Amino acid sequence: MSDLPKQDDVTPPDEGIYPIRDVSRLTGVNPVTLRAWQRRYGLVQPARTEKGHRLYSEQDIRQIGEILSWLERGVSIGQVKGLLSEPQTQLVSDHWQQTLEQISQAVLGFNQRKVEAQLNELLASYPFELVRSRVLQPLVDQLLGLWRERPDGELLQQVWLGWLHTRFARHLIEQEKGRPVTLASWGQLGPLDLVLSAYELVSQGYEVQLLGAVEPRLATLLEGRAMTPWLVLLGAGLGKQELTASWPDGTCLFGELGSLYDAQWLATQGWQPTLADWLAAQSAETPVQSKRTRGRKAS
Repeated sequence: MSDLPKQDDVTPPDEGIYPIRDVSRLTGVNPVTLRAWQRRYGLVQPARTEKGHRLYSEQDIRQIGEILSWLERGVSIGQVKGLLSEPQTQLVSDHWQQTLEQISQAVLGFNQRKVEAQLNELLASYPFELVRSRVLQPLVDQLLGLWRERPDGELLQQVWLGWLHTRFARHLIEQEKGRPVTLASWGQLGPLDLVLSAYELVSQGYEVQLLGAVEPRLATLLEGRAMTPWLVLLGAGLGKQELTASWPDGTCLFGELGSLYDAQWLATQGWQPTLADWLAAQSAETPVQSKRTRGRKAS
């Protein structure tokens, strides 16, 4: 049986047709979220093959970009469909601020079930990069400051940072086979920075070997055994002498704290400011082919 889209669903000849995994690479929205947008919110309706596989057109990819733009402006996913048809609608609230306040209240109330339910809803409906920057990182910042504000602040910080670490680390055990990468950190970082980066990589189809904090001289001992390439989250507090050390060939450094160091040195390390920048660079190096062009001879 053919795996081509049904005739009624075929996009115009000048448009590409992309499988869901390639669309995820192009847009940064993982396949689980793309499916949720379609099923639950009526957003982005791709064509289907006779076997039921989703195939996205270039127009679909442009619409995903519009959706992301609205989400970044604080619109909830449930409001987006109406805004795509009536973009002049007045926005009345900031979804991200409201969500952060709700989760913060659940944290202070020691309500783990509610926090888990809210996180599950966010992770199913929104790109992880947005959830991380608009909810998780501000929440971590709040937890780190609680000891100054409340008598139980230190306890809340300890419990919830540990809970969040376990919540996101468990996906490393459950991850499927994918594009291999070894993830490590170097320098001083926030308590969840590395595990959240690992989670984002897994959600983008990578198979992550997480090492934790590693010095370059020790990393070289693992050459030939650890998965390649190496991806190292760069932290603060590294001295000039430490920066002269060499990582395994092909290692790429990333992380906003890299801006603390010499720009020329960063360039020699293939540094990217964020994980999203690194992921985009990988997509650029491996051009995505649509099903229309795949297999054609060059003319």
